[in-house]
Amino acid sequence: MPTFLYLAFETIALLILIIQYKKLEKSVYIYFLPYLLFIVIYECASVFNLFNIHGSNAYITNIVITVEFAFYSFFLISLISRKLKRLLTALVIVCLLFTLVDVFFLQGFWNLCTIAILVQYVMLIVLVCCFFYQLMNSSGQSMSLLSLPHFWVNTGLLFFCLAEFLFFAAFAYMASRNNYHYYLLSLVIANMANLILYSCLSISFLCFSKTKKLSP
Repeated sequence: MPTFLYLAFETIALLILIIQYKKLEKSVYIYFLPYLLFIVIYECASVFNLFNIHGSNAYITNIVITVEFAFYSFFLISLISRKLKRLLTALVIVCLLFTLVDVFFLQGFWNLCTIAILVQYVMLIVLVCCFFYQLMNSSGQSMSLLSLPHFWVNTGLLFFCLAEFLFFAAFAYMASRNNYHYYLLSLVIANMANLILYSCLSISFLCFSKTKKLSP
């Protein structure tokens, strides 16, 4: 059931993106199309356990979360002022290099690499906070946050990354004890995190109905 819920939220966001394609094709949001296609295909394959090897799909989770991190990192950096771009890009590259070290030398490719995943979510939270700091200190005409696509993407990402960080921070400890209550709680957290993220993405795509031009 959780996988079907993920798939439903993600598919709705993808369909809205396709409908709004012409309105956002000249913006950075166009890159959500291949990304969401990738995510939906992954979830469809997960429904049929196509990635399970010896009863585990941890390896594909490592890959998907790393792709997610890379995509959102460079998307968020594109929204941030130029004076921070070089520093933040360097930090993201360091995180990606550390992920490779964790996958191949520390926790292993076939295991869930929770250390790298936690580092990735911390980095995404930092990027989101940089955006909100920039937004709060932006000068010029007043704007309606509710009509700003960037606001919705970053709001969804903030809730999603915080929830996923808490989940993976407790994963090793609770999973090793086969705690059933943790399993139920993790399902609720994961579903709510995905619901918030993909609902916010859907709203951000719909904002292009009234927004003609966006700039970082």
